[in-house]
Amino acid sequence: MKKIITILVVGIFILSGLSATALLETKTSTSSRDELDQSQTVMTENAAVPVGNVPIPDNPPICIQVAQSFIPTKDVLTRVELFIGKNSTATYPLAVSIREELTEDDLTVINIDPSQVPTEDYDWVEIDFDDITVTTGLTYYVVALTENVTDNFYAWGANNISESYPDGCAWVSIDEGDTWTNESASSSYPNTAEAFSNQGAQPIFEDVVTWDMCFKTYGIDNAPPNAPSIDGQTSGKAGNEYEYTFNAVDPDGNDVKYFIDWGDGDTEWTDDFSASGTPVTVSHTWVEKDTYTITAKAQDEHGLEGPEGTLDVSMPKNKAYNFNFNLLSWLFERFPNAFPILGHMLGL
Repeated sequence: MKKIITILVVGIFILSGLSATALLETKTSTSSRDELDQSQTVMTENAAVPVGNVPIPDNPPICIQVAQSFIPTKDVLTRVELFIGKNSTATYPLAVSIREELTEDDLTVINIDPSQVPTEDYDWVEIDFDDITVTTGLTYYVVALTENVTDNFYAWGANNISESYPDGCAWVSIDEGDTWTNESASSSYPNTAEAFSNQGAQPIFEDVVTWDMCFKTYGIDNAPPNAPSIDGQTSGKAGNEYEYTFNAVDPDGNDVKYFIDWGDGDTEWTDDFSASGTPVTVSHTWVEKDTYTITAKAQDEHGLEGPEGTLDVSMPKNKAYNFNFNLLSWLFERFPNAFPILGHMLGL
């Protein structure tokens, strides 16, 4: 493990005194169902970006937020890992989130306790989010920040000598996330390299340099559930309650729940997720006599919905009568005025 030593400032980046370029160790995944998707695991010598409130001699401290853009190829993002360390004075959690846009809200966020991050060392730290569905081929951001409290800062390892990750780059904000830049050195900020020349830092930036943070993302491929089967009575009497069983198989084995449209204006979601291929029974009552189409679809635990299944159900408008019509005909012939209302109903 390489030590974080005296901080040197170049532009808005603070570099730690690491002694060598290295390919960082890739640890075995803690999840058996997800796979490594995107990564940049090469930290170059003296290449790290601080996250938090950074003390700068003879200048006001600045609070830095850092992000890495990436393009997922898997449908569900399960977790990320960052190669990070912390200063001994860091006492507030490191917030790590995923965003679609840097200036928009988090899609998911976890606060990492300082005790989970090595002090004055670097190591891979896992951030195990609740799984979120992403759109493959679009750009997302891993964002790291912490409280703007004096001397509360972390360091995130980086690569600054090559285009080590082709589908993204490092982004930095020094104004609480209001604006971001992906320029390696920017004259648009007052805290330029010249402003900190008293630190003895030698500028290593060039216009063509692309910074990439050390990160790994994990994910899973996800297919939608199949159309559910619907089993139950296909005819009945309006006003009576009937049970119907819904059953869908998810090709990835994810749990599912069901959206049901009863065809009479009533819709509902089943309350809980159930295991793929497990029958779920729901009751319904049709108030009016008519023919209805039950339509249902399954949604997996990642929010992906599958195709619809249907079942037609009839609540007949005309009742079935089990009378002996020969006997009724004889009665009406003998007593034509005895049952006028019944005769009218039966068309006799």
